[in-house]
Amino acid sequence: DVAIKKSKELNFVNVYNDHVSQHSSTTCRREVVHHQFKRYPSEKRKNKRMRSFLYFGELKFLVGLDVETMKLLRVLDLGALRGPFASNGDLIHLRYLRFDGDSLRLFDIAAIISKLRFLQTLDASHLCPIYDTIDLRKLTSLRHVIGRFFGNLLIGDAANLQTLRSISSDSWSKLKHELLINLRDLFIYEMIRSVPVSWASLTKLRSLRVLKLETYGRNLSLELEEAVRSMDVISPSLESVTLVRITFEEDPMPFLQKMPRLEDLILENCDYSGGKMSISEQGFGRLRKLQLVMESLDELQIEEEAMP
Repeated sequence: DVAIKKSKELNFVNVYNDHVSQHSSTTCRREVVHHQFKRYPSEKRKNKRMRSFLYFGELKFLVGLDVETMKLLRVLDLGALRGPFASNGDLIHLRYLRFDGDSLRLFDIAAIISKLRFLQTLDASHLCPIYDTIDLRKLTSLRHVIGRFFGNLLIGDAANLQTLRSISSDSWSKLKHELLINLRDLFIYEMIRSVPVSWASLTKLRSLRVLKLETYGRNLSLELEEAVRSMDVISPSLESVTLVRITFEEDPMPFLQKMPRLEDLILENCDYSGGKMSISEQGFGRLRKLQLVMESLDELQIEEEAMP
């Protein structure tokens, strides 16, 4: 409360509510609108000085927002807002954009995103999957891309990209993985009849720390990939690995033990018909969390001095 009060005094932020009839002038740079406020005035939608706009709460009504006049806008958080939204490419200062995946059904935000050349964070982290084609090839400043991108996700020069959650295995197979030199957090979703993920493509990610791979029960034979079978160390930067709904053809532990910095290992709803998994001596030297939720596993054998 103290922070909000002081922010209002400094004209740093303007918070709307239905009990206030007079609002600050159009010089306010940051605005927050709750879904229960139904009298968001039209003159505020054309605040040319606005730097940040945040809408939060449930969807109960439509609000118009003329972002084309907000050429200085840096942060745009639409939340569950659904209504007219357009851009002719003049939002060159916009660095952060968040929206509900359902918004794509009401206006062509995919075309808008492709024009935001200097965008750094794209957050569509809602439960609704996005099947539209999202073209990010001209957005070379992107650092974080978050959302359930089940459709085509086109990425060009992604040297600055640090977070990619999630991307379909089909879209992943089309990228130049060796160019993702700063990628640290990756989530790949493998759909039915899609291109399987090659672990060899993951070994090219020298900065990768967090990996999640989710499939529809596809068989995965890690040791059969020629590019990784002979390696003594695999993915040396990886600290967290989560594998979901994968059927292993052989014990995955000998393969996963080759990751020297691994601290968290989660096998969720995976299946292995071999009956027994084994962790060898000195295996998982830095492991702190081991979570196994298996469809079938009779025994987990842990040698002495494993997981020291």
